[in-house]
Amino acid sequence: MMHPPSLDARQRRRVVRVALACMALCCCARPATTSRSDELPVRSPSNLAPPVEEVDLVVAATTDVHGRLRAWDYYTGVPEPARGLTRAATIVDSLRRANPRRVVLVDAGDLLQGNPLTFVAARIAGDSLHPHPVAAAMNAMHYDAAAVGNHEFNYGLPTLRRMMRDAHFPILAANAYTPDGRRAFDAWTMIERHGVKIALVGGTTPGSNLWDRDNLAGHVVVRDIVPSVRDAVTAAREAGADVVVVLLHSGLDEPSSYDTVSTGVASENVSARVAREVPGIDLIVYGHSHKELGHSAIGGALLMQPKNWATSVAVAHLRIVRDGARWHVADKRSVLIPSAGHDENAALLAATDRAHRATIAYVSQPIGTAPVVWRADSARVVDTPLIDFILDVERKASGAQLASTAAFSLDANLPAGDVTVARLAALYPYDNTLRKIWITGRQLRDYLEFSARYFRSDPAGTVGVDPSIPGFNFDIVAGADYTIDVSKPVGARITRLEYQGRPIAATDSFTFALNNYRQTGGGGYAMLAGSKNLDNRQLEIRQLLIDEVRSRRTLDPADYAHHNWEIVPNAAIGTAYASMHRIPGEGATRAPASVANGRRLRLIGTNDIHGALEPRPDANGVMRGGLAYVAAAIERAERECVAPACTALLLDGGDEFQGTPASNFAFGRPIVDVFNRLGLTAAALGNHEFDWGQDTLRARMRQAHYPILGANVRDTLGRHVPWIPGDTLIVRGGIKVGIIGVATRGTATSTKASNVVGLRFETAAPIVDSLTRQLRADGAEVVVVIAHAGAFCDRTGESGCAGEIVDLAQHVTQRVDAIISGHTHSLVNSIVNGIPIVQGRSRGEAIDVIDLPIHTQAGGTPGHEVREVLPDSITADADIQAIVTAATQAVAQRVSRPIARIAEYMKKSPAGAEEQVALGNLIADAMRVEGKGDIGMMNNGGIRAPLRSGTATYGDLFEVQPFGNILYRVTLDGRALRGYVEKLVGRRRPIVHISGMLVEYDTTRAPGARVLSVHVNGAPLNDARSYTVVVNDFQYTGGSGLGFDTVRRAENLDLVDLDAFVDYLQGLPQPVAAPTDKRLVIAPAP
Repeated sequence: MMHPPSLDARQRRRVVRVALACMALCCCARPATTSRSDELPVRSPSNLAPPVEEVDLVVAATTDVHGRLRAWDYYTGVPEPARGLTRAATIVDSLRRANPRRVVLVDAGDLLQGNPLTFVAARIAGDSLHPHPVAAAMNAMHYDAAAVGNHEFNYGLPTLRRMMRDAHFPILAANAYTPDGRRAFDAWTMIERHGVKIALVGGTTPGSNLWDRDNLAGHVVVRDIVPSVRDAVTAAREAGADVVVVLLHSGLDEPSSYDTVSTGVASENVSARVAREVPGIDLIVYGHSHKELGHSAIGGALLMQPKNWATSVAVAHLRIVRDGARWHVADKRSVLIPSAGHDENAALLAATDRAHRATIAYVSQPIGTAPVVWRADSARVVDTPLIDFILDVERKASGAQLASTAAFSLDANLPAGDVTVARLAALYPYDNTLRKIWITGRQLRDYLEFSARYFRSDPAGTVGVDPSIPGFNFDIVAGADYTIDVSKPVGARITRLEYQGRPIAATDSFTFALNNYRQTGGGGYAMLAGSKNLDNRQLEIRQLLIDEVRSRRTLDPADYAHHNWEIVPNAAIGTAYASMHRIPGEGATRAPASVANGRRLRLIGTNDIHGALEPRPDANGVMRGGLAYVAAAIERAERECVAPACTALLLDGGDEFQGTPASNFAFGRPIVDVFNRLGLTAAALGNHEFDWGQDTLRARMRQAHYPILGANVRDTLGRHVPWIPGDTLIVRGGIKVGIIGVATRGTATSTKASNVVGLRFETAAPIVDSLTRQLRADGAEVVVVIAHAGAFCDRTGESGCAGEIVDLAQHVTQRVDAIISGHTHSLVNSIVNGIPIVQGRSRGEAIDVIDLPIHTQAGGTPGHEVREVLPDSITADADIQAIVTAATQAVAQRVSRPIARIAEYMKKSPAGAEEQVALGNLIADAMRVEGKGDIGMMNNGGIRAPLRSGTATYGDLFEVQPFGNILYRVTLDGRALRGYVEKLVGRRRPIVHISGMLVEYDTTRAPGARVLSVHVNGAPLNDARSYTVVVNDFQYTGGSGLGFDTVRRAENLDLVDLDAFVDYLQGLPQPVAAPTDKRLVIAPAP
């Protein structure tokens, strides 16, 4: 085991940063204000400015605020460090100061329901809170418009109308009508900034026709969004709009949570359709799905979605230029700015003070009474009324046949006497929402069998509970009758399973209510992963329980008790009860607030930095990353983690050094300097850590104040490699944390073979299991895997994940609490086998944050997210910037040398896609020409960055080809070349680009027989003739499986690949055009 690294560096860094922050605040800070800076000042004719020819318009947006006006959790009575409109207001004020009279502020709906404050405003205080607190807050922020959300109807139309009367901005819904065909709300409004006319159009999801049928019947009908918004956009353009912004309370393109055919209700989530099908839209701000999208373009429209609960503000920058008498949008981009780390706005705090105080008084008052004590101490071994209460509420709210929940806390209880909101928060302390799915009889049995793993028997046959399985992962189901025989082996314990008196068959189907965490397979319930949610109302289970108590007033256990499950044999109940209360934390007495405020460990992750010290633009020109900005994002995440309730660790998923001149010319030293200053706890061993050989890697490991871990690296005899540690056990804030590092198994073929001589890279799961057991035995309360092994998921990173790290998570048998991954340069933000897995793409474009509950009886749902690092929305860390500046200035003269002019942007082949692109063709051409061969061949993995249009410097080209590979020219006969080509196309997709050769192949044929034709420099391949092929030494030595089986001759050209590329580009006509011709051609289907 490794000793924990010193905290001195991190402590020094924090002291320096606090001092710098204080200096900056003293010099630069302004008091929070909400003055209406977007109103144009009055000018006399004599001082009118000349006509403006260009306007940089800024559109700031929130959505799904759900009453989070202040950064305060009314259930637990503690501040919310990462959300709240009061924090978002500070962001908006900063935008207005930086962009005077050019900011438009909008919201995409769901404002009036979602927490105790909105309940108090609608049901308790009523007109005594005037203006409505949501309107008061948004008036103080000077919103320009908001869309109608479906939850605006939850408290009835009178509440919505009251808020609209109080609001100083319009509430829009182009697709909402009265039964007689009149508009129920304005469809659009027009505002002006610097002479530019901006139309704001609204639309809302038609699902309200179902979810709030009683509140809308006879008053409002919500029609299909798409045609209604099309008509409104057309009308706005005809009225002279220069810019059109659409506010949609509708998800991107997720399936509707209701059957559109049987109900006749139009689709729920159509923002992508609106972008594709409605012309004339410049920007779409959408909400409803509680997701987050920083920047996407569909058709001609830019789309963005801020995170719900004012967790982030979406900001679009539209560059508008004058074209005669009209204006048009010439350029647009968008970013997300997290609310975390921003102070609360003083004016907004004042505007919401009365509502805030009224809400605190409400949550502190009794909402019902209990004639007797309700206890949960035995809830996991016998059927108890307190759990039946939760299950009954879930079934009634969802209309499902079955429901499930966990007994989160064995110490939760409702004492005899008053029941308060805080007391219910102890019973259900998490912000879970209610979901409903279809479940088969087979899935139900698998679900219950998985839950029953919680119990185990010792060699003497005494039944207890498995301490490695959290109690909150034992679920209880209502609606079905079942028996758990704990004397049976795991997987065969459900000996009775019935519904309404008859056995449940594997093919039976039921509707099943559960929380959002379980519905996605959380806690290892993989049989549910991918199940479709049938109820998208975003109902919070905790609020449903509060509503139930309020409506009942008196809570009698007899009203809920329904004995439907049991454990046998009976003797096991007592021993299991004693066993689970011996587990630390399960039996500790705590007050309701302590349950909700349980300690947490925050893991902050980076991965695949690849020497990227400075920010760099993405394909849309948006600047991302840069280690000084990454450091600032890390510091912000650390500030949110306040001791002693929270402890933070910084971890890295590998591939730290290789990739830029500033890092490579110093063999990675600046990157280690940065991570040392940041106080990195540990890093995974990346495959590119080996690129300069084992001696250089060992030098960097000696320089690092943190361990670089590779538990699955062995010598050729399968023994542990003494200089590569596999794990470390550290203590932070009194929490023992075990960290295991994993290297990708592909390391052996993704760096030169000479770099990994004497090393093997083994399958990681069994090694992780063994080390996890050892770390737990040594007292680790948390075990984290940092892995240079990745996955590819859907565009959100949440689902459809597949890859090496997913395989690892699915095959470990010991409890791993979290995984920070790397290697695939992709977005991963998912849960696999109950384990949160994150990856923030690459080069500092994002950081990962995982929050793990510690010592809470309920265990809690781990929070996980990937946060973008956008230099234009965060201030660089000064001490890290000093390291960056020194490193980049040391190579500035060399890297700034201009080499060529590039006619157009050339992207690199996306990781995992193996797409044939012009840049790969260009490099292969350079290898063929400069290496004087018949054929050039470049491996895709060696192309590390795109080539942007304009002047390409030596530094730009270095980032495209940073490895310094040596070119080889091999000679082989035509028959051998044909066989090699078969090898290339036998993969799912070729992982090379070629020059001087045209190959046509058929992917429907078996590997080895796919090649239909090969032409070399225009002539058919001649099996008897000799050909020369120029490759780099990585390929020549077998990297990525690209080695040659048979060659007649091999020549080391003593020519570095980058130098060949530079020479080739300088010899081409300028600007250099992209060679887009197809060279590896898939034959069309017959």
